[in-house]
Amino acid sequence: MTSDDTVMNVTFNEFVPPGGTYANGALVWNTPHEFTIDFTSHRSPIQDGDAQDVLVVARMKIPTSAMFRIVQAMSANIDRYERQHGRITPRPPKETP
Repeated sequence: MTSDDTVMNVTFNEFVPPGGTYANGALVWNTPHEFTIDFTSHRSPIQDGDAQDVLVVARMKIPTSAMFRIVQAMSANIDRYERQHGRITPRPPKETP
């Protein structure tokens, strides 16, 4: 270590619910400076013509400069998951009458 190097001790005080927070949906939008992701939980099954009962369980505001790394990490994790467990097949969209 040189005399120009600085050592930083950082302590994280965090609370993570023991079981995590369940989300089975997400809404994403952006401004020129940040992305916003609302993680949602659909409380009831989707029924045709019915209003959907959706609860926002977490809202993340992420600077645009961080999104590229997040997308890379998600992509790498999906690749690893699919190698271990098989391909993820999204549900096809419901046909509308």
